[in-house]
Amino acid sequence: MAAVAFAQQTNQYSVDASVTPNPKGSKAKPVPVGVKFNYSITEATGMQPAPVKSYKIAFTGLRVNGAFFPTCTAAKITAAGNSDTACPKKALVGTGTIDAYVYQTADPSGAGGFACPKKTDLWNAGKNKMVIFIFGDPSQCGGVAALPPISATFVNTSGGQALQFDVPPTILHAVAGLSVAVHNVTSTVKKLTVKKKGKTRGYFEAVGCPGGKRTVVVTFTPEVGSPGTATKSQSC
Repeated sequence: MAAVAFAQQTNQYSVDASVTPNPKGSKAKPVPVGVKFNYSITEATGMQPAPVKSYKIAFTGLRVNGAFFPTCTAAKITAAGNSDTACPKKALVGTGTIDAYVYQTADPSGAGGFACPKKTDLWNAGKNKMVIFIFGDPSQCGGVAALPPISATFVNTSGGQALQFDVPPTILHAVAGLSVAVHNVTSTVKKLTVKKKGKTRGYFEAVGCPGGKRTVVVTFTPEVGSPGTATKSQSC
């Protein structure tokens, strides 16, 4: 039987995001907020998307104050055998879901693959640091259970801050010869507050509204093909 040759995958991306409440805020008078952001990945010709190895999620007019809140590190989760049950509950800043599909790397049509739904816990790991922990029922994902924690960092941008992280090959290809295509991700970072020097400070704070809009720009870098971006703006 002749082998079937597949063209290189071309990923397509979309994002949706919102900030609640939705004040302008300023650096002098920051306002605590919660953030929701979802993104989807498809493939231009109907194949499975190529695995995405890095993400950068940039928020204009927002900043994060991880230094003010309890922490849980990737090392602690790893030491517990890829479990976050020992993390301080107040270090949990968000949760989410991942809809993914596992397919044979050599056959991006997805034939013979299987769905792999997972959940995420987002842990504060200190100043400008976050840990993304992916877990779920192994019976719903070909026997794959919790995955190694992913360390993420917040970096300053011209208009706010961006969360960036790399997804290691041990997650993108948890089983040799197979690839994980992410279809959809939902994330909710709660509106969390703490008192510091008599003032209420938020984990996420609104510190501005450039041009009357607050924009989220996500940059996706796949294993194959060129990086792509998706943008969503919200009036403020």
